[in-house]
Amino acid sequence: MSKKGSNGEAILSIYLKDFYKGWKELLDFELSNIVLEQRHANSNIDLSAVNRIRKLGVYMEIQLTKANTKYLDRIQNMMNRYPESVIIWVARSFDKVLLQELEDWMAKHNKLYIDFYALTISDEALKELHSLNKLYKLEVYDKMRGLNDIDNLLQVEYKLINLHPMHCGSVAIEPPTYDLSRPDDIKKALLKVLQKRMPYFLNFHYRKKTNLHDHVLTVGSGRSNISYRCSANNAKSLAFVELYFDFSRGKEYERFKNMEQTIRQKVHSQVIFKDRKVGVYFQPLQTYKETFEQIAEIFERFILFFSPYLYGGRDIKVLSEQEEKGAEGIQSAILTRLDFSPNRLGEDFLEEEPWETEESYRIRQEGMADFYLYNG
Repeated sequence: MSKKGSNGEAILSIYLKDFYKGWKELLDFELSNIVLEQRHANSNIDLSAVNRIRKLGVYMEIQLTKANTKYLDRIQNMMNRYPESVIIWVARSFDKVLLQELEDWMAKHNKLYIDFYALTISDEALKELHSLNKLYKLEVYDKMRGLNDIDNLLQVEYKLINLHPMHCGSVAIEPPTYDLSRPDDIKKALLKVLQKRMPYFLNFHYRKKTNLHDHVLTVGSGRSNISYRCSANNAKSLAFVELYFDFSRGKEYERFKNMEQTIRQKVHSQVIFKDRKVGVYFQPLQTYKETFEQIAEIFERFILFFSPYLYGGRDIKVLSEQEEKGAEGIQSAILTRLDFSPNRLGEDFLEEEPWETEESYRIRQEGMADFYLYNG
């Protein structure tokens, strides 16, 4: 993803994962098991999938700008990592000289088991992505369905088919199953439940880093150094949802703490404020499925209450009655269907800079990584 277009590219990636229906017409095969990758400094994959018929991995780089040499390097690195695969490069436009350079490089380095596609994005789609990028973040997911109305949203600019039509790879074609005796798999299964319930919270769409023995799932909140954390069964045998503030966000935590009464009214009566954490803690239910669902209900209340501040830029203060009425929007429609009753909550678990957005922080970090990895 490019620095300037990262928000729009994230929207396009999620749209391609959940809504786009043109893969068969475009590539002559369907994509299955599509997932969005959480970007790290050493990773250049935006979207991965599977060609089920041929058991081939499909790996995609997405940018909203004209293809350039920096992204050419990324595509080459991707080909080195996945020597038997389908590689797709999506960009606003491609230069023939650049594509010829890639073709020559593939021949020189014997990339004989890689099919490559260069796809262009229509100008109409770019305009729609620009409009979507201006919306309040929780409204974007449903609105991106409007991209379905755009003809030829993606088009094949160039393709290089090396694999024999009968060639079959060896990647796993079934979605992963989860071993709930493993903390890392519990977090993956929980994330899947959260994404299904709240697809409008776009951070749930990305894979997360997992640690074998870490019971806590961490999800970006929309602001750097402020994150949501949850667990279905932590080291103290409690389930919880909390909003965690880094040391650098201590002032923001104190401002929210001053809203304690409002937060207890709007989010949950058993919310606990302690050690820069705003959380709800309870004993796990009889099954992981039940615990996941209860975490999702609490998490949704957190997201709907805090997002206007973390994404929308609203001042942190106790809302007046008039402001509350004006703030309802998407929150009221979803909150009215929540039927949540507290379950054996436990308190024994708990032990001014400008507000940079989480996305701008991520973009800045990627930019620094790009400088060192790709010469800026």
